[in-house]
Amino acid sequence: RLPGFADLHPLQPISTIQGVLGVIHELAEWLIALTGMHSVAMAPKAGAHGELCGILCIRAALDARGESNRRVLLVPESAHGTNPATAAFAGYSVENIPATPDGRVDTAALTARLGPDIAGVMITNPNTCGLFERDMKAISDAVHAAGGYVYCDGANFNAIVGRVRPADLGIDAMHIN
Repeated sequence: RLPGFADLHPLQPISTIQGVLGVIHELAEWLIALTGMHSVAMAPKAGAHGELCGILCIRAALDARGESNRRVLLVPESAHGTNPATAAFAGYSVENIPATPDGRVDTAALTARLGPDIAGVMITNPNTCGLFERDMKAISDAVHAAGGYVYCDGANFNAIVGRVRPADLGIDAMHIN
């Protein structure tokens, strides 16, 4: 509700909102640097909206590759609760991947399920138990080798920001709350 931000109107002349656009552009540059991604979308309004944006981008990338047959998303038990709903809303079949006894993704179960119908995996890192997925890079490499994409739920991004860039872990798309 800061002055200069609170009363903006979407149909306002662009010449009158240059300061706001500058702030948005600077934030986008910071997020690119922190995540290692090549670009960001600033339009999503909430975490679930960002998830949907990312999953639809993955679907568009698969369709552009001519791989519309990839319509299954793997969602580990340790992922954020909105992930299966987002995947289903985007038109994917959702398959659960179990957790190991220590609360992390069962990498063996995930890699065993990879195949030509898999669009990718939706993973939360750190996961909903607050645990960093130690095998994140290996998971990403396996999913990529099978032709899929890696989506990261960034609800817990504050726990890793400045320590590791998600793109360096093989993450293709993510949202940040």
